Amino acid sequence: MKILNLFPALLLLSFPAMAQESQIFLTPGTEYNLSNRPTLAPAQDQIFLTPGTEYDNRGAVVQQVLRQRSFATTNKEPAGTVYLSIVHPDYLEPHQFGLQMTKANTTTGCDSYSPIEYEAKYVEEGQYMEVNVKHFRHNISATRHPHFDCDTKSKVVSGLIVLDAKELKRRNVKKIRFNNGQARDTYSVSIMDKAVRLTPDSMIAFKASDSQLKGLDKTYMQYDYADNSIIKLQVPMAEKHDDIAQLVRNLAYENALEPIFQHNTIDVTADPNVFYFRDNLGQVIEKIGNENYIEFGTVNVKRPYDGPYGRMALPVPLKVFLTRSNVTL
Repeated sequence: MKILNLFPALLLLSFPAMAQESQIFLTPGTEYNLSNRPTLAPAQDQIFLTPGTEYDNRGAVVQQVLRQRSFATTNKEPAGTVYLSIVHPDYLEPHQFGLQMTKANTTTGCDSYSPIEYEAKYVEEGQYMEVNVKHFRHNISATRHPHFDCDTKSKVVSGLIVLDAKELKRRNVKKIRFNNGQARDTYSVSIMDKAVRLTPDSMIAFKASDSQLKGLDKTYMQYDYADNSIIKLQVPMAEKHDDIAQLVRNLAYENALEPIFQHNTIDVTADPNVFYFRDNLGQVIEKIGNENYIEFGTVNVKRPYDGPYGRMALPVPLKVFLTRSNVTL
C-alpha cells in the first residue's frame, strides 16, 4: 500500500490491483479500514475477466448440448388402432361436436407425445368426408433419472376431429371414410332434426368406444346438436364436503327445470358442483341474454364451526349461477 500526499487536506490511498476509478480519499487523521471498503455489486449476468483473457462459457455450452440431446430423437409412429368417441368441449358451439380418436394403449415414462395428426376433406361433391390419419410424434427423452426429472404418469395419445352438424347437413354428407394407411373403415352418417347419428359399417382400425354405442343392439353413436334447452346451475364456491345436490334441485324445481341425470354426449357427473337441467318452457334460459352467466339464487349449507360452546353447525349461503350448457365457471 502506498500513500500519496496530493493535497494538504487529503490523503490518497491507492492499490496496485485497482483502477484509477477505485482510488479512495481519506481526510488527515483517519485510517482506512478494509471493512469500510465500498463494494460494487456486478450487474446480473456480467462476468469480469483479467485483461488479455477470453471467456469460454463451457457450462452454458454443456447445458445447451444436453437440452438438445434430450429431445434429439423424435419418431413418427403410426396411430394404429384408435377408439372413437363423441365429445363436446366447452369452446364449441351447440351445433358443433368433436370426434375424438384415442390410441388403444396408454404410455408411461418421460417421453412426450404429440396429438394424432390427420387431414380431413370433403370429396365426391361433398357427400363423403375423408379422414386420413397420418401419425403422432414420439419425443424420446434422454434422461437417466425418470423418477426425478419428469412426470411418469400415464399418457394418452389422442386427436380431435371437429365436425359441424349444420355443415354436414348442408353438404348432405352420407359417409365418413377413415384411413390410416393400413386399414380403412367407413361410418354412415344420418342427419336428423336434432341429432347426427354415426353408424359404423366396419371397425377394423377405427372402433367406436363401447360406452358410446347406443340403440337396442348397440350399433351407432349419436350427438344431439339442437338441444338448446339444456342449462347448467353451478355452485363454484361449494366445498367437497358440502351436500348441495338436493338443495340445487329444489331451487331448480321452483323454476320448472327438469334435472338431467344421464346424457349421451355430456358427462353430467364430471363436476360435483355443476348440475344439468332442461328448460322445457324456455323461460329460464332467456334470462341469460348475451351474458355468459347470471346469478340464479342461493342455497344454504351447514359447515362445522368451533365456537365458545364447542363445535356447532353454522349456515353458510352459497351463490348459484345459471349458464348455458357449454359455459364453465
